[in-house]
Amino acid sequence: MRSQKVDEKGMSLVEILAALVILGIVFVGFMTVFPQMTNFNEKTGSKLETMNLARNKLNQIRYSSIPSECAGKTERCLITKEENGYKVTLTYTMKPDLKPDGNVAGQVTLHQVHIKYFRPGQEDNAISETFGYIRN
Repeated sequence: MRSQKVDEKGMSLVEILAALVILGIVFVGFMTVFPQMTNFNEKTGSKLETMNLARNKLNQIRYSSIPSECAGKTERCLITKEENGYKVTLTYTMKPDLKPDGNVAGQVTLHQVHIKYFRPGQEDNAISETFGYIRN
């Protein structure tokens, strides 16, 4: 019997199938990351948007007095609104955090306001919140 030399220049079917299986596993691993990244980007976008809305709202009310809806309240006053597709709660502390001394001219009374933004129907978890003070 004589032995024949086989010229092995190509890949066998088994090697091609093994490479495809390995590439498929790697591809599936990458594909599970994309929905998580999209979800994370959406949450980050909502957080940035509501942080800017809260900052703008605080700037709007910073130099105003306590709203008339809070008249007669002694501890806290909660006002709920719908703005820009979000539910907004404004909580005013009725007892001032800073009272004028009386001996110094130009002092003001400051009341704390707490602003929270929620997705409608998800009031148990605020997207963003901020604190500030208003003059009275």
